[in-house]
Amino acid sequence: MRRRITAFTGIPLYRTTKDWDYELRRLHCSSHWRISLGNENFAVLENLPEVFVVPASLSDNQLRKAAPFFINKRIPIWSWSSVDGVSLLRMSTLQIDTPEAHSQLASMLYAITLTHPHLKEPHLLEVHKVCPSVSDIQNSYSKLREMCMPESEKQFWQQDERLLGMLEATQWLGHVRTCLATAVDVCKLISMKKTTTVIQEPGDSDLNCIVSCLVQLILDSSTRHLSGFQALIQREWVTLGHPFFSRLGHLRSREELQAPVFLLFLDCVWQLAQQFPSAFEFTETYLTTLWDSTHTGLFETFLFDSEYERQKIVSSSNVKLMSVWDWSQQFSNEDISLFKNPLYLLREELELAKPGLKTIPDDAGKAAILSLSSVWRKSSGILYLDVSAASIKFWKQCYLRWIPLANIVGGGSPSSYLQHCILAEEVINLRQQIESMKADSVPRRTRIRTNLFFSYTSTKPGMPAATANNFRTSAFPFSSNGSAGGSGYFDRKAASCVPLHTYVKHSSLVSMEVLEDDLSESF
Repeated sequence: MRRRITAFTGIPLYRTTKDWDYELRRLHCSSHWRISLGNENFAVLENLPEVFVVPASLSDNQLRKAAPFFINKRIPIWSWSSVDGVSLLRMSTLQIDTPEAHSQLASMLYAITLTHPHLKEPHLLEVHKVCPSVSDIQNSYSKLREMCMPESEKQFWQQDERLLGMLEATQWLGHVRTCLATAVDVCKLISMKKTTTVIQEPGDSDLNCIVSCLVQLILDSSTRHLSGFQALIQREWVTLGHPFFSRLGHLRSREELQAPVFLLFLDCVWQLAQQFPSAFEFTETYLTTLWDSTHTGLFETFLFDSEYERQKIVSSSNVKLMSVWDWSQQFSNEDISLFKNPLYLLREELELAKPGLKTIPDDAGKAAILSLSSVWRKSSGILYLDVSAASIKFWKQCYLRWIPLANIVGGGSPSSYLQHCILAEEVINLRQQIESMKADSVPRRTRIRTNLFFSYTSTKPGMPAATANNFRTSAFPFSSNGSAGGSGYFDRKAASCVPLHTYVKHSSLVSMEVLEDDLSESF
């Protein structure tokens, strides 16, 4: 029997019917869709997983017959459905332009029409005609990397005089904006026009991954949980076959195949989090660390081009591959606490404190607290994104963290993060005291711990210990120097801001001359 990659508890890998069935039941759309088993053991399609979801009216024989007419045999595959029964699908473009090929496409689209509650025809959006190509992304990234890798202090200041012009010349933020705008257009089709949408690109493995995930993040609040976000990436990027091996250049793959498509997606997510700072359970540090993890070469998550390659390696070697989602294999619990967004925790606390929100029975019959995702789902939970040029920002933490001269000592977003942690903990403790007073019970003598990285632990009355130093930089928790003690590891009291990532955790820059080597590793 073929060995399976061990799953990290809590994150579905979408390699079994159980995981897909859970997703269909979660979205209440099982009646119009079914789980196809026609690709078991990758007998037909090496570019698709063994199990995936398709319209219920399509048989496996129909899928096998239609597959050769699509590039990489990527037939229409279900990604998500709204509460109204309107769905999002992804597919490749046709392999050849013949009457038979168009006939097969028509039969696929008709089957999708039957899944709509009002039998409305789907809208077909060719995202490769509106979004940047893979080569465009790579060219833009090369310019961005050059801009963020000054070879000396002198070059840094020379670039600083024309930094905004250099940034515009990269077109990176333009690509970010285009992807977000395309996702918003799809959201309008689904949520406002109630039209099932099929996104299409040659190969169905790059731009479709970006747009599909962004649409779900905008429309479905459950994907903004840390576990929901990780499941989203696992499903749309990993299981459905984004070519990480080729795009990330593992083992020096062909340069024409390389492009940081996944980084472009993470940048788009960061933009969403900037506009809606309390809507996401995770922080920008999590997104940056996730990008770093794609380059370690230790995790099966980002090491292969397809599920077929992933399973082939597992079955033919004795190497035990790990999932990146088990963060405890990389970081301590203290480091992992940096992934938690205090504003999300605060918002959830305040939402659950509203009158009328009570416990409800879950599937097992046990009492379960009504989660924030349920609250948001009932009130639409849609993020109304602004995609104007003025709303798109430059992700400083990810791109400038290794440049000492670009960091702000004692300021930047980490300063806000610290205050948010303290605020969230204080509100939660005050609410607990109020509840105790209402119940005429004795208030707690000890403060509730929120497990956030910073807390209201005081060195003297009224003064949080974390605010007692001015050495934290805007690159926190990453650092390119040891300006705050140079100890080589993070000290909460000294806030020396050394890198979070295990592979750079004990490194520090002693001069600007070694900056490029460190930057090359991070890109």
